[in-house]
Amino acid sequence: MKKNFLFFLTGVIAASLFAFTNVADKAEHGQAQVNFIEGFYIFTDSRPTQSYDSLGVVEIGFVTGTQYEPIRNNLMKNARKKYPEADGIILHFDKKGVDKCLVIKFK
Repeated sequence: MKKNFLFFLTGVIAASLFAFTNVADKAEHGQAQVNFIEGFYIFTDSRPTQSYDSLGVVEIGFVTGTQYEPIRNNLMKNARKKYPEADGIILHFDKKGVDKCLVIKFK
């Protein structure tokens, strides 16, 4: 009787450990390491998981070229001028030419 109970208890513990391991693995699929460029955490097509305050929005209308890097650098430069205490930006690109970013400060 004690032997059967011991096997049963061992099985329940093992099943519980596997269940918790699977949940933890799934949570990590959406996590990433964010680029830190010139004092800003850059979020593109994503948002931070840590809580933050929104400081404001910075827009640019026309930038020479349509490549990502010049647009990003221009938004970073404008965000730094307007919000020197900012920690990061969340980029939003628009096909019509009005690219903008949300400037954030982590709590």
